[in-house]
Amino acid sequence: MVEQSPLSEIVLDHRNDLSDANSVDSAFSIDSGVVVSHDLHEYDSSSTTAEKLFYELQRVKEDLKYKDHEILRANQIRESTDREIEDLTASLFESAHAMVDQAKQAQANAEQKLKVSNQTIDALVLENVQLKKSISELKQILSSCRTSMDMSPNHNHVDDILLREFTCWDENPSTERDASLFIYRVYNEDILPCLSFPNTELSSKVLQAIENNCVTIEVCHSTGNLKMCSLMGEVCQCDFRIRLSEDGLWYSISRLARNRIASVCDFFTFVRHVQCGLVKSSTEVRFDRILERRKQMAFARLGL
Repeated sequence: MVEQSPLSEIVLDHRNDLSDANSVDSAFSIDSGVVVSHDLHEYDSSSTTAEKLFYELQRVKEDLKYKDHEILRANQIRESTDREIEDLTASLFESAHAMVDQAKQAQANAEQKLKVSNQTIDALVLENVQLKKSISELKQILSSCRTSMDMSPNHNHVDDILLREFTCWDENPSTERDASLFIYRVYNEDILPCLSFPNTELSSKVLQAIENNCVTIEVCHSTGNLKMCSLMGEVCQCDFRIRLSEDGLWYSISRLARNRIASVCDFFTFVRHVQCGLVKSSTEVRFDRILERRKQMAFARLGL
């Protein structure tokens, strides 16, 4: 075998080392390139993800801000609606109370009107009964008068003095007391006794009012209450009242006082009609009608 020299061995080792070094450098260079390229790719990917997350975060913040605004607006609407509901409820309660009060007031008014109507009806019924009673009494009086006239068809029973006095008065009729013996006699025998009431002062005023034709008598609707009769001076049922002038006072009177005054008024009314020429019958017929009215004054004075 050929032996190698030490120098050749050293050169060979040096070459091997260089080869190994180059191999290592080459390997290092390749590995380093791979490492750098991988890190750059990871950095770019992380940056893109962070940017996306940032934009997503901004979008979420904007959505949250919009949602907060919507929630605030919804709360305001709810508060406004609650206030409107409370106001409407209060208004409805007030309206309901007002309607209840009005209904109660209307019911009270209706009950009061019903009460007044019932009282008026009762008064009218009582007045109707009394009027029927008066009509019945007048019919009886008229029947008795007609019976007397039928039993005495001629005037032989009549005082000739009365007939002569009436005939003289009939030629020039007057209502003056001292104008003729006929009127003077009627005053003394019928009118003054018929108007002779305990209240003499008021009786004189009544006679004067009848002579002046300014007496007003009407039914008093306060029936059922006892009052003091202004002419009789007694507490009794006063169904009428009398006034002696257009603007004079009203005086409560009983039915008896009213009938006596009405009979005198009837006599004066007929006399005035004769005086005005409104009675076209004969003297005898007028005399009979005068006698009827004098008879009515006598009956009224006696309470018949």
